Amino acid sequence: MINKELKEGHTLLVKGPTRVNIVKGTIEIFGKTISGDQSESITDLDKLEEENVLIVPDAKQYPLYGTEDVELEIYTNNPDENLEEIEENSIPEEWRDIKDSILNQIKKKKEGEYLKIMVLGLSRGKTTLIKYLANKLLHAGYKGGYLDSDLGQQIMYLPTTISIGEIEKSIISGEDISPDYTTFIGATFPKGNLKFIVSHACRNMINNYIEKFEDTDFILIDTDGWIKTEAGVIYKKFFIETVKPDTIVIFHDKEIDELKEIEKDAKKKSKLHLIEKENEFYYEKSKDERRFLRQSQFSKVLQDYRKITIDLDDIEFLKYQFNKEENRIEEEVLNTEELIKLPYHYVLIALLDENSKIIKIGLLFSINIEKDYILLFSDLSYKEQLKIDKVLVGSLRLSTKGNHQGYLYL
Repeated sequence: MINKELKEGHTLLVKGPTRVNIVKGTIEIFGKTISGDQSESITDLDKLEEENVLIVPDAKQYPLYGTEDVELEIYTNNPDENLEEIEENSIPEEWRDIKDSILNQIKKKKEGEYLKIMVLGLSRGKTTLIKYLANKLLHAGYKGGYLDSDLGQQIMYLPTTISIGEIEKSIISGEDISPDYTTFIGATFPKGNLKFIVSHACRNMINNYIEKFEDTDFILIDTDGWIKTEAGVIYKKFFIETVKPDTIVIFHDKEIDELKEIEKDAKKKSKLHLIEKENEFYYEKSKDERRFLRQSQFSKVLQDYRKITIDLDDIEFLKYQFNKEENRIEEEVLNTEELIKLPYHYVLIALLDENSKIIKIGLLFSINIEKDYILLFSDLSYKEQLKIDKVLVGSLRLSTKGNHQGYLYL
């Protein structure tokens, strides 16, 4: 255990795995304020949920900004690598200016209106900015939702899905928010027609969310970093056209021509904020760390699963298709006899009811047409098994431990 004093106006950059107890003083993390006023150390693991205890997971970095002088107790295996103190706020002034501008926009909106705020750019702090804005807008007394459209790095649920959830409390990690609506895409990258499907699914989920939460003031929209190709430009332009954000925040990079094209188009449709200065304190995860985080998310869900046999009966296997002429998502029924000729084993699936609502996510082990049953890996209850009407087939194949096993191309 390390006793650490953090001066007012300084930031402690903390990498995981690390546990921090705020003993005295106040810190701000992603716009959330945490205070400590204890005279005794916390050694009881049952008290980890208390407000003044912060857990930094592996492959993550949290900035602890001292709004006053702070006393900390830190538990970490490698303090030299995991702790770095800087003599300023790691949240850039540009971010604070954008926050103030968005607050002014919300104040000016008419009753019954809400603001859609989209953040895009390469992988350089989009989710961190979303958390910061969410916490500041929440602190100002506004109600809102968080739409996560990044298939590969979901914070609310599993990769291969997109979700929207109510911001009920300050957000530091994915544990702080739960999805109200989820759409299963079945891939970690919006290749081919998936870029159109993701865009429409996001718009549909926003509409469903607003119907449920009529007093919403804002929706924050997180996006993936796919930009540096012609297809990436088409995707982002289509997403903007479909979702119609009121405000777009872009992490600008003058070296990326594709970004310039997106910015030029976005300026015609939305209020545009460009973040031009790179945040030198941003923690860029490596490919291995991103892979580790994805596997950890899958593993966390799959660890409680078991093998289940259900009757095939009239269950349909399907995939999402995009109808360009009608500009909408459609369900395409798959030929089961053709499906079983493909390497479908261990493919990720969503089990749907008759209204196409997700019941559970699972892995498809095998389909036995002759004996009329499906063997799958999930934690379905008996009542949930009876509700299954459709199986939406993804493209990602996983082991029961969440490890990548390949793809299914339909």
